[in-house]
Amino acid sequence: MEYRHNQPMKKGDVICPECHAGFRRIELASRRGTAGEFKCPLCQHLLEVSDGSTDIAYRLTVAPEKIFE
Repeated sequence: MEYRHNQPMKKGDVICPECHAGFRRIELASRRGTAGEFKCPLCQHLLEVSDGSTDIAYRLTVAPEKIFE
């Protein structure tokens, strides 16, 4: 079993280009994640494809304004 505890945690912000929702992205190199796609939960726009080599988590931080016509 391989341990990678000395690897740093990467933090960043991601903005959906379709609905302008803002997300906090945290990537843990010390843990393996699940391969797959991350889509914006509000508009389903594809934001990232992960190979599962690291654990990636997203948290909605800025909800887009809804404009009613």
